[in-house]
This record gives sequence, C-alpha cells and structure tokens, in this order.
Amino acid sequence: MSSISEAPQEPQDRTKWAWLGVIVLMVAMVTVLWLYGHRRPPVSRVNARHILIKCDKADPADRARALKMISEVRRRILDGESFKKLAREYSDDETSRARGGDLGYYEKGKFEEEFEAYVWSAPIREVSDLIQTSYGFHIIEVLDRFLSEADRYEMELDEKARHAAPEATPADAGTTTP
Repeated sequence: MSSISEAPQEPQDRTKWAWLGVIVLMVAMVTVLWLYGHRRPPVSRVNARHILIKCDKADPADRARALKMISEVRRRILDGESFKKLAREYSDDETSRARGGDLGYYEKGKFEEEFEAYVWSAPIREVSDLIQTSYGFHIIEVLDRFLSEADRYEMELDEKARHAAPEATPADAGTTTP
C-alpha cells in the first residue's frame, strides 16, 4: 500500500478561456461589419435635395409667378441663406419639405430626364441653375453620389472614347490621304 494519499484536485477555472473566446468573436464580428459597411453599393444611387415651385406650364401667368419666386429663392441661397430653411418655407414638394428638401437616396433612372441629367453630372454640394420639369421649377443640390462598378466602368469608357475620337474640322473634310 502506498502511504501517500492523493489529494483531490481542485477544478480548473476556465472563465479566462471563455472570455477570450467572447473577445475573439466580438473582434471578428466588428471586422466583418466594418468591411461590409465600406463596400460600394451594387447599384448607383444619388442623394439630393431640392426646392420645387409648382406651376402650370400651359398658363403663362402661373409660369411667370413660379419663375419669379424660384429665382428669388435661388438668389437668397447664393447669398448665404440656409437651403434647408428656404426649402421648409417655400417648397411645394410635400414629402421633402419637412426634411429641408432632402430626397434621400434614389437609384439611377428614377427622376425625370432634366432632373436626372443634373443629379448624375453635377458637382457635389453645388447649387443648380433653375431646372424645369413637368412638376415646375427646381433648385437642386447633390449631397452624395455612389456609382456602381458597372456605371463607373461605362463612364471611363465614354471618357476614353471622347479623348480618342479626333475632332473633325471643316478644313479636314475636303482632304484625302494618299
């Protein structure tokens, strides 16, 4: 018989390993969320705000009234007054008026042709000239724009084509090369 008696072992504390697992999991989740949050959207989107003064295009007096009012509002914006404040006060767009004219994000192709052309080509944070659509007159400011990879590629191709195509001049029209 053995004279040495074995003392019962105390259970090992494994909480530090559990906490380490929790911390590793949290770091992994934060990393995934950060990476996912910085991806470019799969479709092109634009965020703009506007002030709309509605008018009846067929009524010259109503059109002149709207043009005078929107011109005055634009002048005030250019003089430094708040776009948001003036949108809340003057815009006829019931939906965006309460948000200071902010339309939120829209995908490409959702606006009328004139409006669409401006929001996809204008510099960010520049106040537009007066833009007329079937609704009336608009002042537009593009707040943000995301281009999908496909649209970005298409724009690059268009730019390359513009630079590659030689501009024909009237003097070149009558000449031929041997």
